[in-house]
Amino acid sequence: MSSSKERVFVTAATGNIGSGVVRGLINRGIDTTAYIRDEQKAKDLFKDELNTGHLKFVVGTYSSVDIFTKAIQGHTRLFLLVAASGARPTSMSEIKGTFAKIAFEQGVRQIVDISSAFVSSYGKKGIIGYIHFSAEEKLWTLADENSEERSLVVLRPGSFMSNHFMGDVHHIKHSNKIVSCGLPSSIMTWIDTKDISDCAVIVLSESVEKHDRNVYEMGSETLSNEQRAAVFTKVLGKPIIYEQQSMEDFYKTHISFGMSHSFVYNFALASSKDICGTATPEIAIIIGRPLRTLEHWLRENIKSFE
Repeated sequence: MSSSKERVFVTAATGNIGSGVVRGLINRGIDTTAYIRDEQKAKDLFKDELNTGHLKFVVGTYSSVDIFTKAIQGHTRLFLLVAASGARPTSMSEIKGTFAKIAFEQGVRQIVDISSAFVSSYGKKGIIGYIHFSAEEKLWTLADENSEERSLVVLRPGSFMSNHFMGDVHHIKHSNKIVSCGLPSSIMTWIDTKDISDCAVIVLSESVEKHDRNVYEMGSETLSNEQRAAVFTKVLGKPIIYEQQSMEDFYKTHISFGMSHSFVYNFALASSKDICGTATPEIAIIIGRPLRTLEHWLRENIKSFE
């Protein structure tokens, strides 16, 4: 991919996944535009990348359609990531549909979309499945309107390892336990956001034709709740146990944190039924290395749990 002919537009550029995509593209000498809300945050985050001359910023939001329409001109590829909203389940499909339509009409040849393994396992069952399924439907429809000129690649990751920074970190630090409503033997397939970023970078760097119409499910390893606790025990050097909470207590606790009913119900569903189904070691074919394990991730973030 020649930086003189290609330019990649990256949404959600300062998040865990988006920032990894930006850095990966810049490391390959690819001209990149980061779509951001906070310019100072972006300048602090990408100091080294700015010095390369390959990175520029566009300040805007998902409601800034006019800004996006002007900014996307001259780009050949789009990395599309939109956070799910329990308060307004249709917002993701509306945003992705709008941005994808504009991008394709302005000459973008490839869109790499971040979806969810929920789509593969449950379709529209559960609010997260509905949100991502509906968004994907719009993207596939737009891509298929002109299949010769419009390419779509979808990444469907399992549970983010970084989700441990939400509720688990407090229980692990102060009570030496992981708490959820699934059985100790209930399994979940985990993925490091670095693997998601690296996979997206490869797809955005290689020929459009190579990855066209591919859906890549992503899961590093499948662990039971007991096995997950064992990983924390090994890395932290102290006993971490798994404690099963009743569904009712799980629901009340998360509702008290201000989460919506739909999201909490969905998390209860996912705690007892793995959303990814199985690990996907075949992703190593794309990224050129094995996927990172929970132990790898935890060793890099150990200070947050001590």
